[in-house]
Amino acid sequence: MLLTCPNCKTKNFLDPYPFWNFKGTTKCAGCAKIWRIETSSGACVKGPDAADGQPDLLPGFAEKQDYSPISGPGLTRPAPRARKDAVCKPIPIQRNIRGNAVSGRPLKKEDLIGSRPKFIAGRK
Repeated sequence: MLLTCPNCKTKNFLDPYPFWNFKGTTKCAGCAKIWRIETSSGACVKGPDAADGQPDLLPGFAEKQDYSPISGPGLTRPAPRARKDAVCKPIPIQRNIRGNAVSGRPLKKEDLIGSRPKFIAGRK
């Protein structure tokens, strides 16, 4: 989604996930003016209207009219990061008696045969 600031014409790119169904304020990365917007299903249905106070969410990226990027703390949101507990750790899948996936669970030493999980090595 794109919010072009009516004040300074800076293009503020709004991340689709947090701004999908959003009602609140955001800040222009170019002139720091606060704008009240309302979005529904990824489309702006109300605004931008001038507002005061602290912004609820910042844009993900912004660029000036000459296409030079604007980013940094307080201007744009930081990039999303993976969860620390999920990085580089496979989650083994628990299967029911019919062989359908039920849930993930931590891998135990007795579940391994060589380097393959037991439910894969033991199946016909």
